[in-house]
Amino acid sequence: MSGMTAARYGRIAEWFRARPMALRLLALANRALPLLFYLLYPALLLWLAARGDARLPWLTAFPAGAFLTCTVLRKAVKAARPAEALGIEPLLPRRKAGRDSFPSRHMTCAAAIASAYGAVSPSAGCILGLLALAIALVRVLGGIHFPRDVLAGGILGALFGAAAFFAV
Repeated sequence: MSGMTAARYGRIAEWFRARPMALRLLALANRALPLLFYLLYPALLLWLAARGDARLPWLTAFPAGAFLTCTVLRKAVKAARPAEALGIEPLLPRRKAGRDSFPSRHMTCAAAIASAYGAVSPSAGCILGLLALAIALVRVLGGIHFPRDVLAGGILGALFGAAAFFAV
């Protein structure tokens, strides 16, 4: 189902634990990359508002729709996270417990925000798309999500982003 097993994740975790600098970089990326997206998105909206850009409502509504849809899906699916499902100790511990792994909300939002930027600046959208993929990798390597979680989140965010792109 997920492609991840406790043994496979154990090998990943062992590699990172043997390299404290790599583990620190993974933790830093887990904090910094989402923060970058959550700072850039309001900046985009403020910039569009200051210009009186007619795309503002669409580029606000579609990422919000992605976030809300993801939240509803998570509550409906109630998928266990790798720590619970596989009995592993994740490299990036979570502060809160819960069965809310599928789809990844970080990935959904990152893909939707990258798409919103892509509607305004294709080059910025591509750069943010690559950074969204980095978020997906960090979340899986950190043991927070299964690959299916970030894949579903990416698809969900991209679908809402594509809808916004074609609406504007």
